[in-house]
Amino acid sequence: MQQVQDNSIAVRQLRPVVITVVAAKLAVFALLMTTINLQAPMPVAIEMAAAR
Repeated sequence: MQQVQDNSIAVRQLRPVVITVVAAKLAVFALLMTTINLQAPMPVAIEMAAAR
């Protein structure tokens, strides 16, 4: 019975840590995806050279 109580206490203590880690991973993933999907605008000189 003591083992079950110890496990439930450990689970309750680790739950906020797990939630924080998962949220941080999602935030990093979202930032990386927006960085990949947002292409920097090309300068006009490069566009003109590419058009020739």
